[in-house]
Amino acid sequence: MDKKEIVDYLAKKMFNKEFTLYGIHVMLKNKQIYSASDYNRFVKSNKISPEDAFVYIDSFNNSKYESYNCPVKYLFPLIDTASVYGIVGSYLVKLGFYDNSYYGVYPATGLKYYAVVRLFSDRLMIEVVDIDIVATNIGLGKIVADVLGKGILTQKEISYNQKHEITVKLGKQEILDEASIIIERYYKYGNVSLAKEVLVITNNYNRIFEPYRVVYDVTTRQQVLM
Repeated sequence: MDKKEIVDYLAKKMFNKEFTLYGIHVMLKNKQIYSASDYNRFVKSNKISPEDAFVYIDSFNNSKYESYNCPVKYLFPLIDTASVYGIVGSYLVKLGFYDNSYYGVYPATGLKYYAVVRLFSDRLMIEVVDIDIVATNIGLGKIVADVLGKGILTQKEISYNQKHEITVKLGKQEILDEASIIIERYYKYGNVSLAKEVLVITNNYNRIFEPYRVVYDVTTRQQVLM
């Protein structure tokens, strides 16, 4: 499956109520989708191999809010704090670590994609990115190596504190640092003086993450531009 097929599949599952929009899920190469807890249980019992993993799905139901009341989560979801944690988590388990933090996932070495799925009262937004491309473009590998040190070769589990430290350091990257504040001020509060800054953020966002993005109207279930 490529990015387009993944988005189409997840949207269909969501609209058919076959997929619960909450927390972390793992989709296997055979298209089966499991919650983090179920995936962990099956890996632990050897019913699933970590190599079977394919897409790390970070989902949340924001349907109490209209999309434009949440400009970061809707327009730039990959720099939202929750997604930054998700990107870090997906990369760590792809490396073969067990993430023992909240919603942690067992090793998932077959992972290729990270998908962020957000449901609003008016829109369903899905973005899919290649985990390796993102990690390379934001220097995530170096951050992980700096935090873990020699433990990167022998350590099997990632603690909450280690994951948090990695995420905080990642958050200091240019694309993430203060970007959310600028986006909120521009889109939510109409500070048009920030137009140039928002354009820079948009260009950097697309260059670094290379996202495949699709938005659906919740009522018609049809794709829309925004």
